[in-house]
Amino acid sequence: MSVINTNITSMIGQSNLNKSQNALQTSMERLSSGLRINSAKDDAAGQAIANRMTAQIGGLAQAQRNANDGISLAQTAEGSLNQVNDNLQRIRELSVQAANSTNSEADLQSIQDEITQRLSEIDRISEETNFNGTNVLASDQSLSIQVGANDGESIEVNLQEISSATLGMAQFNVTDMVYSDNLSETTEVTAAVAPEWNEFSFVEDASAVYTIAVGEDNALYVQSGGNTYYSATFNAADGTITVNTAQASGLAIQSGATYFDTAEGTVQVSDVSGSMVASQDLGDDFTVIMDNTSAGATVFYAESGGGTFYAASLNAETGAIEVGAAFSTAPTTGTAVTEDQVLAEIGTAAVEADLTTVNAALDTGTNTLQEIGDTGEYLVRNEDADGNFTYYAAEVDTATGVVTVDTDTEVVVDPLASIDNALSQIDALRSDLGAIQNRFEDAITNLNTNETNLSAARSRIEDADYAVEVANMTRAQILQQAGTSVLAQANQIPQNVLSLLG
Repeated sequence: MSVINTNITSMIGQSNLNKSQNALQTSMERLSSGLRINSAKDDAAGQAIANRMTAQIGGLAQAQRNANDGISLAQTAEGSLNQVNDNLQRIRELSVQAANSTNSEADLQSIQDEITQRLSEIDRISEETNFNGTNVLASDQSLSIQVGANDGESIEVNLQEISSATLGMAQFNVTDMVYSDNLSETTEVTAAVAPEWNEFSFVEDASAVYTIAVGEDNALYVQSGGNTYYSATFNAADGTITVNTAQASGLAIQSGATYFDTAEGTVQVSDVSGSMVASQDLGDDFTVIMDNTSAGATVFYAESGGGTFYAASLNAETGAIEVGAAFSTAPTTGTAVTEDQVLAEIGTAAVEADLTTVNAALDTGTNTLQEIGDTGEYLVRNEDADGNFTYYAAEVDTATGVVTVDTDTEVVVDPLASIDNALSQIDALRSDLGAIQNRFEDAITNLNTNETNLSAARSRIEDADYAVEVANMTRAQILQQAGTSVLAQANQIPQNVLSLLG
């Protein structure tokens, strides 16, 4: 069939030429970009998989940089610890020199002056060692280093405050050395967790002193000078301590002042913060109720067994509880006390409770009172649950037996051993930092291996195979040339009709 309007042969040639042209374009795009997948139309599923792999590869690369930052952090801290170690070594050398009895007081002071400067340098290092804005030795802290491409893949770097205080050397002084073999134990009590104080004493009739102490069995007791013991209980709900009337003979608790045997005596005490109410029941006479919440004279009242009420006050500055004049009716809490109502006598006894002997809280653990030789100077040794010792300056009232502990003043005992403990603390932290550096290096090696393997997997999905693409391009080029030639001939076919018209 000979037609002019529709050249089917030409149309077929055009279609095949377009196909070969598209194939040539695709091959040249892949060869020029190096990628098999240049858009989602090339391989929709492969593009999604490769994109997820790209995210992982980028995360692994950044994680390696993070781990290197972690190494730098540890190296910064470890380098400063090396300087602290050098200062401690010099302090130990000076302490050995100071232990020699041939030194004069001036010599010891000169040695102490250098030690003080060395300790100040340790504190400066602690405060100023900085990595990218973080003071690495100024506080106990944990820094998280992200060493993975996903959530939760991190390594914790645990840092410690390293200063003269945390090393137990803030009060280090070679001019007045104390050695443990020169200490003798005199009393042992166990600090309770609940009460916020160590002892509470009050005076009745200006002659008998009552002291509440903690026994070595972790229970509370009241002891008399005649070795009469009364058990006591602590009520955590209202902060009171009740002394029971029954004796508890033979219990090993703190020796101290003389106690008066009150058959119906009940003592309730609280700490000096004023958060609780304390009361003292003196036999059948009356009950004193006090409120130590203010610095001035805040009024409560004392009630006698006969229903008579008396003014009562507490001055928080002196710690004195005072019972004053009688009232016909019970006053309300907070009623003011006038000057002439202070310290009135009830029967034959003027009642005055002295809170000045309330001590600051000691750490939970076993506390032992120790005397330094025969000097009359005392320390309290606190032993915690881990067997670590801390020594505090203490004073003992020889008249009452009351021990006052200065928890703000730690005393260095066995100076060379103290320095060795400080060196051990430095060594332990340096070991941790060294180990964490090795761990980061291992993490970097593993991350690099994972990144390499994942990159290879992604390459197999999205990278162009040049051998295949060159072959495809050559084929498409040949088809382009052949198609162009054939299309030219196909376009000449309608001219054959002219011969029929001739």
